[in-house]
Amino acid sequence: MELLANFLVFALCYAGLSSLCLAMDRHYADLHGRGAEPPAPLRRRLQWTGWLALAAGLAWAMHIAGGGYGLVYWVGSLTGCGLLLIWLLPYAPHQAMRLARIIGGAAVLAAVALALL
Repeated sequence: MELLANFLVFALCYAGLSSLCLAMDRHYADLHGRGAEPPAPLRRRLQWTGWLALAAGLAWAMHIAGGGYGLVYWVGSLTGCGLLLIWLLPYAPHQAMRLARIIGGAAVLAAVALALL
């Protein structure tokens, strides 16, 4: 159960950072062609989704580890996810976003499984 809870924090951080990356012109253009920009409503939706996922990850990290350790654990997860995105986005942007969709769905399943346990 603890592994599932830790995975949920990591998954929320990765999905949140990926959403914020996709809201940026540069990363959106990497996926949709040179010069492409996300429409304003999509950009806002991606930004809100990203920040909400990061906030949910912080809340869950503090729930499972307490205030001080939860914050440190969340920052560590952000660092790991950020490094993963830094390595994936320049070389394999489509795979990075595919992983974000998969891990976002896995986060939903992990949250449901934790709620049922």
